[in-house]
Amino acid sequence: MSRRDGVLLVLLGAIWGAIYPLTAVVLRDLPVSVVVIARTGLAAIVLTPLALRSGALKAVRGRWRAVLVAALVQVAIPLALLTGAQQYVSAGLAAILVATQPVWAAVLSATFNNAVRVRQMTGVLIGLSGVIVLFLGDIDIGSSSGWAAVALVAAAVFIAAGALWVERTLSDVPALGIATAAMAISTVVIAPFAAVVTISPPPPSTLGLLLILSVVSTAGALVLFYTLIRRIGAVRANLAGYLDPGFAIGYSIIFLGDRATPTALIGLFFILAGSYIGAMSR
Repeated sequence: MSRRDGVLLVLLGAIWGAIYPLTAVVLRDLPVSVVVIARTGLAAIVLTPLALRSGALKAVRGRWRAVLVAALVQVAIPLALLTGAQQYVSAGLAAILVATQPVWAAVLSATFNNAVRVRQMTGVLIGLSGVIVLFLGDIDIGSSSGWAAVALVAAAVFIAAGALWVERTLSDVPALGIATAAMAISTVVIAPFAAVVTISPPPPSTLGLLLILSVVSTAGALVLFYTLIRRIGAVRANLAGYLDPGFAIGYSIIFLGDRATPTALIGLFFILAGSYIGAMSR
């Protein structure tokens, strides 16, 4: 990996990590459905010209059923769960719980492929131990934060399932085409829920942060992610996912005044270690 690729990898982790504190701030003035549809809609607007120019959308034709499933499972449902849950838990904790995605990918892959590897299951158990640490230490299971934590874990499961679905059914379709179509479809699906919500005009600062969340941390991150896949391969590009919880915690401490508890840091260590072991054994 060249120095430039390393810089781009860290940059991607930093951009992804910003999603959680940005979401926490914009939720103070906007409802969940509006935040979600802004992310998917603005991302679709940004990505569509790129996809048309590259011809990536041509491969989507005739594959709409598979793309629809991908859009629901990997974008619409997890985004709704993640955004809704962030009303009740800190940005850092949300990032840590969503970081379990590689663990669930390993579980689902082993389940459907009927092939359980010792190293893979070791990673799964280590990652799940990190989740248990969080639930026992920092999460009140019987409160709204407990249900929010469950929703965040569910979002990670959906993201993992969506990735496996894309890998199995759309591996021959350019990633940019899938992402653009998925964002557009998700926008259409979420639109009715956003349409019935009455909101007051948010302050300009909130709109600016929402624009950054949608264009930079959603659409821009996707473009950068696919660029890295082309330059260094999918396995190395996915290493950015191990960086974003650390960035999210750092942003939350600096800009939101949150604090990282010892339990959260211990849970993060186990989740990232388990995710890495489980992902590398695939």
